[in-house]
Amino acid sequence: MKKYRPANGTEGMIFQHNFCDKCVFRKENAEIDCIIDLMAMNFDIDDGKYPKEWVYDKDGEPTCTKFKETK
Repeated sequence: MKKYRPANGTEGMIFQHNFCDKCVFRKENAEIDCIIDLMAMNFDIDDGKYPKEWVYDKDGEPTCTKFKETK
């Protein structure tokens, strides 16, 4: 899968709203707090530390493969 990186801050905020803000791994009671968004902000897309979870899906839409929506 092709890696995804937001083109700008606005696109990043929309992505975080659609995924990070609604994910069980980002809730206060999560056993493990997700830092994927922080890794994406701190490393270039070609860096080995850039998150492999942020990719384009089969329809060409950005997604996070770790995302699990809260209920």
